[in-house]
Amino acid sequence: MNKKKRKIKKKKLAVFLLALVIIFLVILFSQSGKNFDNRVSFDGASEDYKCPDCNVILITVDALRPDHLGCYGYERNTSPNIDKFAKEEGILFSQASWTCPSIHSLISSTYPSTTGVYLWDQSLSDLTPTLTQILKKKGFYTGFISAHGGLPDRNEFDTFEDVFDAKGEDITKKTALWIEKNQNKQFFLWVHYMDTHDRSIGVPIEKQFIENITPEEIKIYSSKYDEAISYVDSQIAYLLEELKDLMIYNNTIVIITADHGEEMGEHSMYFTHGGSLWDSLIRVPLIFYYPNAPHKGKVILSQVQLIDIAPTVCDILKIKKPKSFEGKSLLHLVEREDISFGYSFSEHQENQGDLSTGDWIYTKISIRSVEWKMIYYVDKQGGKEYQLYNLKNDPQELNNLADIEKGQFKLMKAELEEWMSRAKENISSLIKPLDEETKEELRSLGYLQ
Repeated sequence: MNKKKRKIKKKKLAVFLLALVIIFLVILFSQSGKNFDNRVSFDGASEDYKCPDCNVILITVDALRPDHLGCYGYERNTSPNIDKFAKEEGILFSQASWTCPSIHSLISSTYPSTTGVYLWDQSLSDLTPTLTQILKKKGFYTGFISAHGGLPDRNEFDTFEDVFDAKGEDITKKTALWIEKNQNKQFFLWVHYMDTHDRSIGVPIEKQFIENITPEEIKIYSSKYDEAISYVDSQIAYLLEELKDLMIYNNTIVIITADHGEEMGEHSMYFTHGGSLWDSLIRVPLIFYYPNAPHKGKVILSQVQLIDIAPTVCDILKIKKPKSFEGKSLLHLVEREDISFGYSFSEHQENQGDLSTGDWIYTKISIRSVEWKMIYYVDKQGGKEYQLYNLKNDPQELNNLADIEKGQFKLMKAELEEWMSRAKENISSLIKPLDEETKEELRSLGYLQ
């Protein structure tokens, strides 16, 4: 081969190799943008894992702490059925947190600062898209069965039964009958158990303060709390068996979670909740089951939020999510290894007077990573306070490091301020007042005065 031909051949080879490199880079960047960006709602899950014909059952257990379940490491055998469900069939999220008030945030996938709904005497506007509304428009038959006595909105569901102080077995019977009656429809059913609530286990209000409760009483009420978990665990097992007996289990998405946790003495309070953003209150269990899920029994360490439930359900069902959803689909975590631990945010606001005038006592916002947490307080007069905790070394959040870990403080404060800035852009004052019947039920539970 002469010199000229060799030169031409080398040139062609170089062009060919360059083309291969360009093609590889195009594929790499398109895939990284499509599949690995954890900051946006994920829509790229494999179609093989989705289930557009599935039913949806959401089970919430009031005041359920994850660290009192065996699947989250509790030494007592309180939840054998939930544990088995998580280990053999479900996906367990080890770092799930609420966005107070969690029930509204869960169903609308929005933060309270977006909807303007912070308090129990407020409810979502009809203009706020919710998972229930979205599924109804897609032809789902919707139901809500609860023992709470004051969870809105009654008009959003096709059937609504909220029986104040009903025992778990009564809720289970009503649920089983509802499922049997509607098994031939595609349905969305929300079931809420109250047996683990402090009222249900008989804790007097005066015993919720450290100075009024004895060590013996703490043991008694702690045992009652664990017994209540075991009782609800048996009720959930019955429902799962009912789905299998009706042969619709393999066509149903099942989610088990809680609205909030419970104080167990971490901050001088026992068997109560509300008013704070400590981990004892904002960490909740989250177990997801759907028929075509890969890696069943997987434990996911990435931090997630209750506002992620609605977009995840939509993703599994192949339903387009509204732009108002602030949560993200979790399917990318189910299909792949953990990508990013990110931050979660929680809010709480206590009001005095007219919320529309900004006349509140204080606002609390927390930003949480797996290892660090900052809680921001602002009072009516504009006074501000920051607390910073290392959750790895101080899980009970007792040692404020805001003046010590200045680099971490600066980082999380900047992230919090960025989130608050975005929240201001999304804020809505669309608040719908509750009816008097619901207000009275909430007063009996101690949520309203």
